[in-house]
Amino acid sequence: MPKKIIIITVMVVLFSMSANICYAFLGLPGTDSLNNLNLVAATQVFDINGQLISKLFEENRIVVTINNMSPYVQQAIIANEDTRFYNHIGIDPIGIIRAIVVNIRQGSLVEGGSTITQQLAKNMFLTQERTLIRKVKEALLALIIERKFSKQEIMQAYLNQIYFGEGAYGVEAAAQMYFGKHAKELSLSESALLAGLPRGPNIYSPYIDMKAALDRRSVVLAGMVKEGYVTEQEAERAKAEPIKVAGKKKRVVQASYFLDYVANELVGRYGANRVYKGGLKVYTTLDIKQQQAAEAALGELQGAVLALDPKTGYVKAMVGGRSYEESQINRVFVEVRQPGSAFKPFLYATALNQGLAANAIIVDEPININGYSPVNYDKKNRGPITMKKALRLSVNVAAVKLGQQVGIDQALALAKSLGITTLTPEDNNLASALGGLTQGTNLWELTTAYSAFANGGVLSKPVSILKVLDENDQVLEEGRIIQQSILKPETAYILTDMLQSVLQAGTATPANLGRPAAGKTGTTDNYETAWFIGYTPDILVGIYVGNDNRKPVGISGTEVSALWGKMVSKIVANTPPTDFPVPSNVITGIPICANTGKLAESGCKEIEYSAFVQGTQPLPESRSKSWLTPGTKEQQPNQQERKQPFWKWPWSRLPSF
Repeated sequence: MPKKIIIITVMVVLFSMSANICYAFLGLPGTDSLNNLNLVAATQVFDINGQLISKLFEENRIVVTINNMSPYVQQAIIANEDTRFYNHIGIDPIGIIRAIVVNIRQGSLVEGGSTITQQLAKNMFLTQERTLIRKVKEALLALIIERKFSKQEIMQAYLNQIYFGEGAYGVEAAAQMYFGKHAKELSLSESALLAGLPRGPNIYSPYIDMKAALDRRSVVLAGMVKEGYVTEQEAERAKAEPIKVAGKKKRVVQASYFLDYVANELVGRYGANRVYKGGLKVYTTLDIKQQQAAEAALGELQGAVLALDPKTGYVKAMVGGRSYEESQINRVFVEVRQPGSAFKPFLYATALNQGLAANAIIVDEPININGYSPVNYDKKNRGPITMKKALRLSVNVAAVKLGQQVGIDQALALAKSLGITTLTPEDNNLASALGGLTQGTNLWELTTAYSAFANGGVLSKPVSILKVLDENDQVLEEGRIIQQSILKPETAYILTDMLQSVLQAGTATPANLGRPAAGKTGTTDNYETAWFIGYTPDILVGIYVGNDNRKPVGISGTEVSALWGKMVSKIVANTPPTDFPVPSNVITGIPICANTGKLAESGCKEIEYSAFVQGTQPLPESRSKSWLTPGTKEQQPNQQERKQPFWKWPWSRLPSF
């Protein structure tokens, strides 16, 4: 600690000799920025179209003149933060020595040596890093500020910028946040309580710990008595005064959950002071129109909504709960829940990767696998059905048999590669085929994983910030698209083709938009959670509905798909429909008999139209050349093979069960 005094003394001499050299060497802000001590503008957040969404915590930052602040606040701050404020030149060697002595006596760091001017310099221009070079910069700036401004101007700026907790910057915002009154109306007791907050806003807040707040108030009052600002009797009366807090006021603005998410991202990169007081301009990926549609989707139901552009990963909308005023918990991230059948696409994608086709036959029948006997949601069995029909109707027995065939470990591996981080070794069991995971997953990861299905096999990781400018409009950062190819394009397309049938004639018909769209429902046991993750070529939206206390929500994934349909129909209104791009080696629209897997012929009771990798599509019994593609004849089962039972056909050519 004595070395710090020597360094600061040398620094003062150097500064007196050549301020310009110090500026250049230390990279301090230009002197022009020190011509006034006004607050820099609040950070502004814009949507993808340049529309202003909000100014971060602007409603909790109110600038007032020193004449509109209670004198008790000023006295309390000086008595407890900088007793020699009116006597030092910006730095206070005497104060530093006193702090050293107190800290040695206490055996810990209980008192600092920074003056109010130094704290102001740090809050306005520097980061919160704990380094010697930062302290040197802080001291130099404090000297400059003291030369340019009066003590009253410095005190006014300090009291307008200091953080009092609960999002309140400045004494006026703090007075309204804690007591529901103006700063000039604060009593001695209230002023002392506020003056004790800057040392530990999250420790001494009366909203967090009233006893700690009152204890801290007593310390502040004792300091005021010691410095002669109040008498012992006045201090005792102030201690006896009960504290009546106004009650927290939550920010309720559009896209509140998204703003919290972006603010946290920025604080991690630039620090809280720069984010909340640095006048940044943040251009985000949010689309305010899509956000409005997302906020209307849940209604009175609890849950979350996330909308992404599958081609870029841009976050277009985020709703972390039905009411930000009621709860600020962002359920997009925090809630880890069983995905139910919304997990099945990972299993079916694995099957396609292994060479199975949409028309592969699975027999839906009662089964018992080592004591595990899954049943379908409607308690019915359908006999032989195609893989596409099994997914379309979300048949549980078929999913379990498929998982047994392709390997649950392979499906889990695919899910992990698509960003599902909550999977554990214990999930390697057949229940996972139905989304019965050990922990589950959250909406953020599950929706992001589906981007690979919607984007030709390429996973698009979420991006929320496009560009950040500083107060001088200089670019601090630019966002970049982060993508990874996970699935073969033909696998992603055929899976999407199968998932389109879920909306056309499956468990999500309420989500049918009358244009190309795909998705999957999910409903967990006892209706605890209901999901729908769906997408068009241009927008991917995940929704889950579930009570925080895990009581049954009483609706299924089918009903959630209706919420999805209502939301997405607003988003795509007045835009022309587009098709999912078809890979060059894929053929589409092949009529298949859903209960045999063969080409549909007269007498077929249920026809579905499926996509295939060229050369794997089934042929008519007549082997008409019109069904063949060049170079694929040898890949088809020959006539002798076709006479054998379907389960003996070559798996690599026409897979079935």
